[in-house]
Amino acid sequence: MGSSVKLDLAGFRAYRRQCAPLVDEQADRIAAAANGMKQIPEAEYKAVPARESPEGTIALVTTGRDSTTAGYTAVDNMLHNTLAKALGSGGG
Repeated sequence: MGSSVKLDLAGFRAYRRQCAPLVDEQADRIAAAANGMKQIPEAEYKAVPARESPEGTIALVTTGRDSTTAGYTAVDNMLHNTLAKALGSGGG
């Protein structure tokens, strides 16, 4: 006979939302790796603090659209794929 498993979806979502400190740490690592790889000295990658989403907890590493270095950072990322490389380098 087969067995039936019933998942507590609300409990699972609550569990995924408890990991904000870990998610923040990973975003900080990716931002640090990207800043270590940047080709344009004025570029500055930034980690955005974790926030809740319907799926769990998310954090972002961004070019900082509202900052004074955003243009440099966006160009650096566009030309050199810095964020993708930072993620692939073990930064995340």
